[in-house]
Amino acid sequence: MRAWGTGLIAAGLLAACTTALTPAGAEPVAVTSAPIPLYPSNPGEKRANVLLYRGGLLLSSNERNFGGLSDLAVTADGSEMLAISDNGRWLSARLTYDEAGNLAGLNSADMAPMLNQGGRPVQGGARDAEGLTLERANDLHGTVVVSFERRVRVWRYDLSKGFSALPEPVAIGDWVKPLRMNAQLEAITLFKPDTLLVFAESRIGTEDIRGALEAYPGNGQPQTRRLSVVPRDPFSITSAANAPDGGIFLLERRYSLIGGVGMELRHIAGSDVREGARLGGKVLANLAFQDANIDNMEGLAVRRGPKGETLLYMISDNNFSPLQRTLLLMFELKP
Repeated sequence: MRAWGTGLIAAGLLAACTTALTPAGAEPVAVTSAPIPLYPSNPGEKRANVLLYRGGLLLSSNERNFGGLSDLAVTADGSEMLAISDNGRWLSARLTYDEAGNLAGLNSADMAPMLNQGGRPVQGGARDAEGLTLERANDLHGTVVVSFERRVRVWRYDLSKGFSALPEPVAIGDWVKPLRMNAQLEAITLFKPDTLLVFAESRIGTEDIRGALEAYPGNGQPQTRRLSVVPRDPFSITSAANAPDGGIFLLERRYSLIGGVGMELRHIAGSDVREGARLGGKVLANLAFQDANIDNMEGLAVRRGPKGETLLYMISDNNFSPLQRTLLLMFELKP
């Protein structure tokens, strides 16, 4: 998904070494990290509606393939992160925290190309990875599922084999065939052990945003139950993640020349997610670039904290543009 924000690159230094995902073609990459406040003009303010800011990082690297990060996942303890990029790359890294448990740093970063079924790096229009979900919650070293736009498809990778894993196709229905440009397949989450929940990025014409419940792993043939999301114009869906209460979170982004860049987080109750549903949900938070340290927020991951709190991680896609930033933000859901 492409969007344009603005911002300046700041610096802070980290070391780069290997992580547990390193064995299969991954190479260390030096990443620079700098802590940032949520509100530059009011660094002491940490509230964003029902979200409490628990730390954020501005990330940059001289590695030309770094950036374009479109979704992420984290381990149950928050110590590791896995992300995917628009140019068909994996990024793994370690995350560190201060004494209060707030996000404080990123280190030990590695990158590797995502492979196609022939064992070669994905190329051209096949590279545009947008959605990431895990077969087992918070397990970055098992089977993961990736959705792609431009050349629309869903692939599953067994990362117990490291980044040398070859993908297996996951069958999805033909509801995706009319999707074009920024209405293409964008967000994915394993809603139940046998069911993927997938969404387009935005609406086609005046219709709702398309979505579906897809059988997982299925029997090789699509088993699709259609549903939709009520649009909140000018926002588009960029990521979906399971909520601890059985529902889902939707991360949404807006951009316009007049209104600028913004993001919102929406929650949808699990009981609402069924065939034929028009999903509306409740907006939990809304942030604008004019006030907050956000950018083109595209990725969302969720875990439980040590006290049972719900922690949300959001990452931005800089589109490999010097005018945009790669941000990693952490929030606690605190109504």
